[in-house]
Amino acid sequence: MNDIKQIDWDLTVILNDWGNDQVDLFFNVVTHKFYAIPLYLVFLYFLYKKMGWRNLLIALVTIALVIAASDQLANLFKKTLVLRLRPFREPALEGLISKVGKSGGRYGFYSGHASNAMAVAVYLWFQFKNHFKWLGIIALIWGILVVYSRVYLGVHYLGDVLMGGFMGSLLGYAGYHFVPYGKDEVHRES
Repeated sequence: MNDIKQIDWDLTVILNDWGNDQVDLFFNVVTHKFYAIPLYLVFLYFLYKKMGWRNLLIALVTIALVIAASDQLANLFKKTLVLRLRPFREPALEGLISKVGKSGGRYGFYSGHASNAMAVAVYLWFQFKNHFKWLGIIALIWGILVVYSRVYLGVHYLGDVLMGGFMGSLLGYAGYHFVPYGKDEVHRES
């Protein structure tokens, strides 16, 4: 187990150190939900075009439930089950991790940001894969950027975001496949 922990620490230090002031700014923007609002609005518009108002509302409720489940599971692991210090709080990594921006809480396994981002991204991928596939690809790229941003900013280990991304992806998949509305039909205005 110590070997895995050491590999996780080493990779985190490497990934955290790839940048400069412009990259710092970019990943600070990527990681904050507020800056993604224009992207969310584009996704909403195309979901509406695909499925109409009624199914859009069902999709929004599904997304909200997926995010709530993702967030609660991440908090359960972070604050109750694992209690793993974030990299910038780990005394053994002092001076090796560059923390950029806001710090977050004390513990970080697993990443709620990564989980939430990938839950939404995977859900949207499935919604858009047959219609507006390019939007599904954009959703996945955005999700992956959010995942990486958490390591780059020094607030999570690589293992934290990989687990978060995995859990979020499972929840996004489940949200799409267990709600029987808005799949593969294109809404037609009458």
